[in-house]
Parts: sequence; C-alpha cells; structure tokens
Amino acid sequence: METRDERLLEKIGHNLRAERARRALTQEAVARASGLATTQVARMERGETDSGISKYLRVAHAIGMTPADLFYGILMDIDFEE
Repeated sequence: METRDERLLEKIGHNLRAERARRALTQEAVARASGLATTQVARMERGETDSGISKYLRVAHAIGMTPADLFYGILMDIDFEE
C-alpha cells in the first residue's frame, strides 16, 4: 500500500514531468538549468526521492513553473488527515 508521502511525491513528479513535456524540454536541459544531476531530475519526476522543497522549486523554476503549478491538484488528491 502506498503511503500519503509516496502519493504526494508522485503527484509533484507528475506535475514536473507534464509541464516539462508540454514545454518540450529534456531532463538534461532542466538539470543544467537547475544545477542538479539528470538522474536526480528523473527520480524527482518518478516520485522516487524526496529531494527537499528547495530542489523541487529549482527544477520548477528551470521549467518555467510557479510554485502553484508545482503543487497543482495536490490538496484535492492527498488526504492529509490519514
């Protein structure tokens, strides 16, 4: 069974991946612009790592996302009362 935190990371990762694809950016380009490794960006998009808010915001900024874009839909999808 997935935990609430795993679902949260997957949703954030989905938002990153969807916007990166919409803007036709590669993971490599986002990694360069954010100062992170390509493998870390990939793990973040898959929801496999909790990289900390500052790194998520760096990646979002590199993609051209606002913090609101990054967290879009999370409050509706995640039950924080679990």
